Amino acid sequence: MPNTSSNHISKVDRQKYPNVHTRKNQNYADLQSELNRLRTALTHETTMSQLITTEPELFPDPVDQAAAEHESDVALSVKLLAVKKLRRIEQALTSLQTHSYGVCSHCGKDIPYARLKVQPDSFYCVPCLTRIEQEPSGN
Repeated sequence: MPNTSSNHISKVDRQKYPNVHTRKNQNYADLQSELNRLRTALTHETTMSQLITTEPELFPDPVDQAAAEHESDVALSVKLLAVKKLRRIEQALTSLQTHSYGVCSHCGKDIPYARLKVQPDSFYCVPCLTRIEQEPSGN
C-alpha cells in the first residue's frame, strides 16, 4: 500500500529544515507550470491535427495509396499517444491538488525531483518502473 504521508513534512522537520518545505513547494509550482504548458501544447496539437484530417483519396497507383494509408495510420498513432499523455498530465495535475504528487504509485516513496523535472507526469520512481517494465505482461 502506498505511503502517502511521505509527501508531507512533519512540524518538527519544518522547524529543523524550513527551506526544504519552501523549496519543495517551489519545485512543485515549477512542475505544475510545466504540466500546464504541456497540456496546452498537446491540446492545441491534437485539435489542429483533427482539423487537418482529409477525406481518403483515391490513388491510381497502389503504392501511393499504401503510402497515404501508412501516413494516416502514423498520424492516428501520434494522436492516440498525445491523448494518453494528456490523460497522464491531467492525473498529475489532480494529484498535485490532492497532495499525492511526486509519490511513487508502486512503492510509496518520493519520486526524485530530477525525475519529475525530466518527466513531470511520472507516477513511478525509476526502480519501480524498471521492475514493472521487466515483468511479463501476461498477454
